[in-house]
Formats: sequence, C-alpha cells, structure tokens
Amino acid sequence: MPKIIPLTPEHLPLIQQIEIASHAFPWSDKVLASNFGARYFNFLLIKDEQILGYYFASQVAGEGSLLNIAVAPAHQGKGYGKLLINHLIQQCQQQDLFQLWLEVRESNHAAYQLYLNIGFNEVDRRFGYYPAATGREDAIMMCYIV
Repeated sequence: MPKIIPLTPEHLPLIQQIEIASHAFPWSDKVLASNFGARYFNFLLIKDEQILGYYFASQVAGEGSLLNIAVAPAHQGKGYGKLLINHLIQQCQQQDLFQLWLEVRESNHAAYQLYLNIGFNEVDRRFGYYPAATGREDAIMMCYIV
C-alpha cells in the first residue's frame, strides 16, 4: 500500500527525474528548492521505498493552490494522481482553507478530467500562459470548494 509523507528539501534530488519525465517544461532545481517555507505543504507518494509521485502546494489568505504535481510515467493511470489530489484536499480541510485552486494545461486532458471527476470546476482561462512545443497554450483555472 502506498503512503504519503512530507516532501522535504532532502528529497529534491530524488524527484528530479520524475519532474523531468513528467513535464514538457519541468521546474528547475532552483524553482523546486524555492517552494519550501511556512506557507507551503509538499508531499511524496511512496511505495516499497520507491517514489511514485509528489505535489507542491501553498496557502495564502484561506486559499490553497496546487503548484506542481507529478506521477512517475511508469505509474500513471493507476489512480496515484487521484490519491495525491484527495490527500491535498484533506490537507486543505485540516488547515481550514475554503478553496483550492489549480491550473492545468489545456492539452492535459487526463488531468483535466481527473480534476472534474473529483469536483473541481473550470473558472477561467489564462490564454497563452504555458510555453508549448509550438508556441503557447492556455492554462485552465480550476477551483474546488473545500
């Protein structure tokens, strides 16, 4: 059974391969390292001492934001993304946050569908927000009422 534990700066070298393999435009080591501190809550999904995925989130003024989430490509499609999102929602509830926000690439249909199925609603779009292989693509802004 997988377990979810806090992600610490010491884990960063261990997640870098997943970050690179999971995102067309991965976060740099410096950006990953900058997402720690009092307002951040980051977690790892592990099974048999192997990292399967992780998320980075933050909270400000009663709202949570999912900043980055990834599941190792070899483990995608097994429900681990849903497990991580549900854990994130529980963390928001424990912190008395009233909304959880995220942005998803327009081309990431699997993630978009997962978020809809969990209960997120599409709220807006940021046109041309993300770099893409050919130009730019929209970010779909989504919100979950905690």
